[in-house]
Amino acid sequence: MHFLSRSALTVAVLVGGVLSGCGFHLRGNIRLAPALAHVRVTSTEQGTNVLKTNIEDALKRSGAAIEENSGDGVAEVRMTGVGLTTNVGSVGANARVNEFVMAYHVDLEILDGLGKVLQAKQALELSRRFTFDQTQAIGTGAQQEQIRREMMRDMTQAVVRKIDALQRKLAQ
Repeated sequence: MHFLSRSALTVAVLVGGVLSGCGFHLRGNIRLAPALAHVRVTSTEQGTNVLKTNIEDALKRSGAAIEENSGDGVAEVRMTGVGLTTNVGSVGANARVNEFVMAYHVDLEILDGLGKVLQAKQALELSRRFTFDQTQAIGTGAQQEQIRREMMRDMTQAVVRKIDALQRKLAQ
C-alpha cells in the first residue's frame, strides 16, 4: 500500500511538471479591472437563470460587488438571446430520427459604469450531437439532461473567459 501511494505521488509530480512545462495552468479566479468592480448581470434566460447565477458567482469570487440595479459606476454584463434548442441532426432510411443536435446560444455584451461599450455584442454558441437509439429511448431524457448541464457549465466558462480576456485588455 505504501508503494502505491508513493507511486501515485511520483506520477502526480511528473504530470504536474509536464503540464506546467507546456504552459498549462489551472484556472483560477479572474482578475477584475476597476471598471468591473461593481457589476450587474442581466440575462434573457428562461426559467432557472443558472447561467446568470454562475456568472455572478464567478464575479463574486473575483472580488466584484454584484448589483441588482444599474446606475453610475455599475458595469453591466448583458446576456441576451439566451437559448438552448434541440433539433433533429439526422434521419435514417426508415424515416426515424438517428441523431439530435443541442445548441446553446448567448449574445454577450459588456458595458462599463458609464455606459461605454467595453465588449460589443458577440454571439457565443455551443453545440453537441447525440445519437438516438429507438430501442433505448427510455434513457434519452437523462442523456439530454446530462448534455444540458455540461453545456451550461461550458457556456459559463466561455463567458468567464470573455470577461477575463476583457480584463487583460483593460489592464494594458
